[in-house]
Amino acid sequence: MKKIAVFVEGQGEQLFVRHLLYYLLEPAKLSFECLRLRARTLEEVPYAYENERAEVYFLIINTQGDGSVLPAIKRREQGLFAQGFHKIIGLRDMYSQAYREISPEVIDDNVIQQFIDGAHHSIAMMSQPDKIHFHFAIMELEAWWLCMYTLFAKINDQLTVEMIAEQLGYDLSVIDAEKTFFHPAIKITDILNLVGLKYKKHFSEVESIISHIAFDDIVDVIMENSQRCESFKRFCEQLTDS
Repeated sequence: MKKIAVFVEGQGEQLFVRHLLYYLLEPAKLSFECLRLRARTLEEVPYAYENERAEVYFLIINTQGDGSVLPAIKRREQGLFAQGFHKIIGLRDMYSQAYREISPEVIDDNVIQQFIDGAHHSIAMMSQPDKIHFHFAIMELEAWWLCMYTLFAKINDQLTVEMIAEQLGYDLSVIDAEKTFFHPAIKITDILNLVGLKYKKHFSEVESIISHIAFDDIVDVIMENSQRCESFKRFCEQLTDS
């Protein structure tokens, strides 16, 4: 059985990756376990999917901090490879305190590349860098949801693309959210507030949004002619690449 470890920065990313896997891979061939890193100790969280006939197993680890993902990989990569893991994938938001200190309120491609290069440099110093792959959500995971522009009408039928454009001034079917919004989570809040809903990244709020994401939402973003969310496409390709 192929074994893949995925390190993510938070609970939202962990839930989202878990949800993605059901659509990107055949559930009959899939199994996964979710863990949370607390004071360098791994704790089980109740999101496992067990399947004795699985051909691929994912270990999804919430490191609880954007700056914790690479250090967590560095501390555990040799042990994971010794346990037979095929590869390690990291995921974190580009939006962070460190980014804001360099480029406040501006999406700067040069700064983005600096962070990407820095991650690659750190990985190059690890034991098997060719088996470790790092991804940034540009600028946040929520940008990927904004690129799924019909998602919000599934959450509330009033939240059509047209209504959002009229009320907030941007057409989600036209723009690329990862190139448009410096702080995408705020835009999710603004959209949901239009119908009296809240978004503060609480577990129930994240779970509710993710529960509405279906196969067509994902495919619409990752298909070849889509002009949205390249960082999401690359991450999905990494999850499914053997």
